[in-house]
Amino acid sequence: MQISKNKRRSVLVILANVKQYRKVFYEQLYEALAASDVDLTVMYSDSNTLVALRRDDVDLSPPLGKKIPRLYLFNNRLFLQFPPLSAIFRADLIIVVQATRILLNYPLLALSALGLKRIAFWGHGKNLQGDPSSISERIKRRLANASDWWFAYTVDTRQHLVSIGVLPRKISVIENAIDTAGFRKEVSSVTPADLASMRMRLGIKDNDPVGLYCGALYREKRLPFLLDCAGLIAAAIPGFHLIVIGGGPEADFISLHAAYCPHVSYLGPLVGNDKAVCFRMAQVFLMPGLVGLAILDSFAANLPLITTVDALHSPEIAYLENGVNGLMLSGDSQAYANGVVELLRDTQRLKLLSINAGLTAARYTIENMVYNVTSGILDALGRKPGHRAGGI
Repeated sequence: MQISKNKRRSVLVILANVKQYRKVFYEQLYEALAASDVDLTVMYSDSNTLVALRRDDVDLSPPLGKKIPRLYLFNNRLFLQFPPLSAIFRADLIIVVQATRILLNYPLLALSALGLKRIAFWGHGKNLQGDPSSISERIKRRLANASDWWFAYTVDTRQHLVSIGVLPRKISVIENAIDTAGFRKEVSSVTPADLASMRMRLGIKDNDPVGLYCGALYREKRLPFLLDCAGLIAAAIPGFHLIVIGGGPEADFISLHAAYCPHVSYLGPLVGNDKAVCFRMAQVFLMPGLVGLAILDSFAANLPLITTVDALHSPEIAYLENGVNGLMLSGDSQAYANGVVELLRDTQRLKLLSINAGLTAARYTIENMVYNVTSGILDALGRKPGHRAGGI
């Protein structure tokens, strides 16, 4: 919907941090909203020590971005930020991440209940890796309908929200994405010389098959399982090589393993051309554990993603169509390795999955996400603060 252009409106997004993959999204959203006379400010803080190990935090330039103080409590279980009160009072809409540990959300929801502020939730609707019966998840379900608006990551998120009583008319499905077009361009620009240089650096011959893992390195990603499977694949296909990209608390574990396994290379966090070269070298994207937005990096490079059916995935797993643009295999290491081996040996099937992966990436773009979020914000600004069905 369109809003009045008699007065510029102000939208405030409050985040724990800003990641590299989100930077382009916020910059494009800023421009899209400005065209509708809406000013966007993103306030964020430094990550905690554990999250900072991923080495993927970035800053947003003013006037779009503003870093604010924060405090982590009780071993990172609770999180408190300190945005300027003037920014809170000035904002016509405040968007926050739906998380029970974010203490700032509670006074903001109180302002919404009093009809003083429009508050929108952003997120999954539930912790897909959490215990549904936990106190945190029960609070989350109880408060899900307390916001004036919802920005749901996927259609599956929307269905969950509706099932727990959130009105469909106040939910915008954003189709969570990354800059797939930009990354596709980077991958396409990789030269034969780039590939030859990286292969020489890693000791990979021209026709050796390559599997790639690119993502954060933490327990839910099933990294020991990944390395076990890589060994099984290498035993079945001589010359197979696994490249691991990323940072996180399990980085030392990966690095030590790579030091004595010639079929594994750990390159740490990569961006730009080096990252694109590794994606161009690979034939498959291996992520047996939790799958999130990395699925779109995979698809943008025409790589079928191969994961496991029993992992606790993020909502973006909805983008995977088993047997179409990737594979959802058993959580047994031998079965997973066998599935990868069969695909690498079946060149026609691999080619078809690769084509379909690229087609999927063409749908889930940052431009599409910006459009969906912009439309949702304009709709949310048209509603009265605190206007929702039922109570808290």
